[in-house]
Amino acid sequence: MKKKFKPLLWILVLVMSMSLVAVFSSGGCKPVAEEPVAEEPVAEEPVAEEPVAEEEVTISLAMHVANVENQEPATYAIVQEFMKNNPNITVEIQGTETDEHIKKMKMMAASGTLPDVFWMLPPPAKEMAEAGYLGDLTEFLSNNEDVVARIPANMIDAYKLDDGTQYGIAYQPLVTGLWVNNDILGKYGLQVPETFDELKEVVKTLKENDVVTIAKGAKSPFSVWAFLIMICRYGYFDKIDGILAGEASYNNPDFLKFYQKIDELRELGAFPENVSTLDYFQAVEMFMAGNAAMLDAGVWEAPKVEASEFGVEASFWFGPTFGDGVGNQKVSMAVPAAPFVVSASVMEDQAKANAVFEFLKYYFSDEAADIIVNSQFLPVIKYSGEIDTTSGLGKVLEALGKPDWVSPPNQPDLIVSEAIGNAMYDSIYGVINGVYTPEEALDIVDSKIAEQ
Repeated sequence: MKKKFKPLLWILVLVMSMSLVAVFSSGGCKPVAEEPVAEEPVAEEPVAEEPVAEEEVTISLAMHVANVENQEPATYAIVQEFMKNNPNITVEIQGTETDEHIKKMKMMAASGTLPDVFWMLPPPAKEMAEAGYLGDLTEFLSNNEDVVARIPANMIDAYKLDDGTQYGIAYQPLVTGLWVNNDILGKYGLQVPETFDELKEVVKTLKENDVVTIAKGAKSPFSVWAFLIMICRYGYFDKIDGILAGEASYNNPDFLKFYQKIDELRELGAFPENVSTLDYFQAVEMFMAGNAAMLDAGVWEAPKVEASEFGVEASFWFGPTFGDGVGNQKVSMAVPAAPFVVSASVMEDQAKANAVFEFLKYYFSDEAADIIVNSQFLPVIKYSGEIDTTSGLGKVLEALGKPDWVSPPNQPDLIVSEAIGNAMYDSIYGVINGVYTPEEALDIVDSKIAEQ
C-alpha cells in the first residue's frame, strides 16, 4: 500500500481576493387621491422586481509557456473550473515561451496593452511596479483576510515595494534542484552522491559509458537552478549586500572556488556535448528519454517524472556539498516563485477588477489546491490533504523533509536586478560552454554590477 503523508513544508505564494456584492433596491408607487377628501391609505401590492443579470466580463491571463494546457496543466484546469463556477466570467489564456513572454510583457507595458493578469519573473515585475504599470493589491488583501491567513507572510512580503505597494502574488512555490534517474545510476553501481568529490566520481563513470550526467540547455540561460543553490554554499547571502554596495567584489576567492568547480565538471564531461545548442525543453526530453542521469530543474517537472517509465525510481536532490565551501552546506531551495501580477488598468474598471479578484480568490482556494496537487504540483496555500510519497511530488517533499536542511530567503538571482541576474546566468553557462574561464565569468558579473 502506498504511504501517504501530510506535507510539513509548503512554500506559499501571495494571494488576494475581493468579494463581489450585488445590491438590489426596490421602489413603490405613490397612491393618488381623486377627491380632496381624506381617505384611508390603501396598501400597495409589492411590485415584482425583474432579476438583474450579472454583467459578463472577459479577463486575460498570460502565462510563460507556449502551450498552457500541456505545460501548465494545473493552471489550465483551475481556469476551466473557475469559468464553470462563474459562467459570467470568461478567462482568455495566452501562452508564450518564457524568454519571449518576458520581452512581450515589457513591450505591452510600454504600449499600455498588458493582459489583465500575468506571470512575471520577480526582478522585472518589481521594475514594472516601480514604473506604475502594475496594480496595487493592498486593498484586495485587506478585504480577504481569510485567504491571506492561508499564506505564509514571506510569500506576500516578497512582492511589496518599499512604499507598501503590493504588486504581486506568488503563483507557485519555487522548489529547485536536480532530478535523478536512479535506474541509470544503479545500472553502473552508483548512488546519488552527497559531496562534490562523490559527484566527480559519478561523472567519470558515466562518461566512460557514454552517458550524460546533467542534462542542460544553454539556449535557455535561466536554467541554472541547481548551480544557484550551489553558490549559496560559498557564502552568497553573506556577501551579496556588500558586493551590490560596492564594498566587495563578485570576483572573490570563495566564488572563484565555486566557478572552478563548474569548470571541473565541464572538463570531466558532465554536460551534453551540444549543450550550447540545446534549450531547456530539449534537456528535459533528454532526461525523460533516459539519456541523462540528472536534470537541472524543479518541482514543476514532477508530473513528467511521474509519467516516465522510471517515475518511482527517480529522486530529487539539492546538489553536492563542498569541502571548501563557506557556511552551512545543507542548503535546499524552497522559496516564493514568480508572482501573478495585475495590470494597473484593471483597477480603473470595477467590473473587471472584481472578476480578476474573484479569479485570484479561487486560485488560492482549497478547491484549486486539490487540482494543483492532483496535477503533481505544490500549491501556495497551506495544504491539509494527503500526498502519495512514491509520486513525483512525493519525491520532492521527501527531499524537503530532510532534517537540518534549510532554504535561503529567496533564490540568488531574484534578489538582484534583472540585468545582474542575466549576467549571473551568462557567467555560469559561459564556464559550462568553455567560453569563459572562471575568472572571466566572475568579471562579467562585476562589470554588470558596476553599471547599475
